[in-house]
Amino acid sequence: MLLKVFKGIQPSIIFLIIIIAVGIWLNTFLNPGTSNFFFNKHPMPLYGILTNFVSPVSIWGTLITMTIWVIHGFLLVRLNTKFFFINERTYLPAAIFILSGCFIADLQSLNPVIIASIFLLIAIERLIDSYRNTNISFSSFDAGLLIGTGTLFYLNLGFFLLLVWIGLLILRPVNWREWVVPVLGFCTPVLLTAAIYYLLNGDLSLFIGIIQDNIIPFKYDISQFHYYFLGYLALIVAFASFQIIRDIITKKVRSRKIFKIFWWVFSISAIVFFFVPWASFEMIIFGFVPLSFLLTNYFLNIRVKWFGELSFFLFAGGLIFILFADKII
Repeated sequence: MLLKVFKGIQPSIIFLIIIIAVGIWLNTFLNPGTSNFFFNKHPMPLYGILTNFVSPVSIWGTLITMTIWVIHGFLLVRLNTKFFFINERTYLPAAIFILSGCFIADLQSLNPVIIASIFLLIAIERLIDSYRNTNISFSSFDAGLLIGTGTLFYLNLGFFLLLVWIGLLILRPVNWREWVVPVLGFCTPVLLTAAIYYLLNGDLSLFIGIIQDNIIPFKYDISQFHYYFLGYLALIVAFASFQIIRDIITKKVRSRKIFKIFWWVFSISAIVFFFVPWASFEMIIFGFVPLSFLLTNYFLNIRVKWFGELSFFLFAGGLIFILFADKII
């Protein structure tokens, strides 16, 4: 029944999702704590400016984060509505992504990762816009510019510049100009910020020092309940992957290419998490972007309806349990 509600397109579901978001963030509003992630101790330039005005663990910081998370969820819905690659209009991607806010309570406070994820999502949209554009497309410049700007909030977003080149390979014929302009787009906000630091301080040592502070090895510890949930998530992701491999031939060419791009979003997120010493479980925010679409496609097309309802109930219930596990047990 829960899955059936979110599969619909009634406007009332928007209010239901917002109410769920408020419920998820309620404890953080009532009991703002301290964030154990490194980025609040060593913020990147644009995130540092934001935290000068709003404390990450304040009520306002929490409200901003919840608002961005909800907007992000509905941007996922908008992306599917625009390109229609899941074959149904549904609010389920928003519900899945907003529920992901339960996974690590510290990420409910103000953090640069959810902001950077917005930049990544818009960059992906600009890439998809270039599909079947016969002229030289500067969408890749826009994508590089967005990722470069997002990197000034969260350093590890810079690894997704690789996604722009992969996206060009998937979507368009090879054109060397379109491979150069993403780098120019990426470098524009980074070099502009470096120039401002140089003008204000007389050298680049402060800017370089910020970068160095953000490449110190760091790992965030999670509980055993998180690992149990990740095991369950891996299981339904495996089912969803087998399903889309089976059904991908029935989808339009553009839809197939979009799913390939999101597969690479997930892959880059996983590679950075496992192999970059200064990346930790905050990378799961990027991972939930493609997973929101993959799981939506799975839940919408699952043939055994009661099994789909049970799977979604365990998914949502598991996330909510993690959020309140320390108070229940």
